Amino acid sequence: MNDGRLQRAPALEGLGTRLRDLRRARGLSLGDLAAISGVPPSTISKIENRQMNPSLVHAINMAEALNENLGFLIDERKGLDVAFNVVRSKTRATLDLPEMSLRLEDLHGNFAPGILEARLGTIAAGAASGDEPMRHEGEELCHVLDGAIGYIVDGQRFDLGAGDTIQFKCSDPHSWENTAPGTTRVLWVFSEGLSF
Repeated sequence: MNDGRLQRAPALEGLGTRLRDLRRARGLSLGDLAAISGVPPSTISKIENRQMNPSLVHAINMAEALNENLGFLIDERKGLDVAFNVVRSKTRATLDLPEMSLRLEDLHGNFAPGILEARLGTIAAGAASGDEPMRHEGEELCHVLDGAIGYIVDGQRFDLGAGDTIQFKCSDPHSWENTAPGTTRVLWVFSEGLSF
């Protein structure tokens, strides 16, 4: 992190191509994906042509429409069918979302996506999930490692500090914000559906 902002992630360099390939593999036009995801076709085109990065809400909506998890943002490789996976702290894939002042670290590595996926989140002071609440499949668990985060889930506010945990159904509209004066670190675990 640098001055509270995150740098552009090398992992996003191939995002446009991965998104285009996924869309085409599903037999979808830009208009089709826009209709299913609620993301404007002009925005999808700009993402595919490397003119912009998606917001978290747009990324979640496109991933859900493509029947993918947000791992497609980080790497084009699919998970492997293995019995176990060890992810070393210095080698895990990292996704920086500068517009959200958010860094996500992949904890499942090359393990085939399944019931659970987990990410470490480093959230800069004042950062939030966006103007519009998120909704997607599955459940979400957020455990605060350092700092503080405020969640609004289905209109109800929850303020969490270090050591606190929240779990909820992601079909309920939800959003979050870093309420600490500095960086907040969280462990996010997602089930059956979209992760980031």
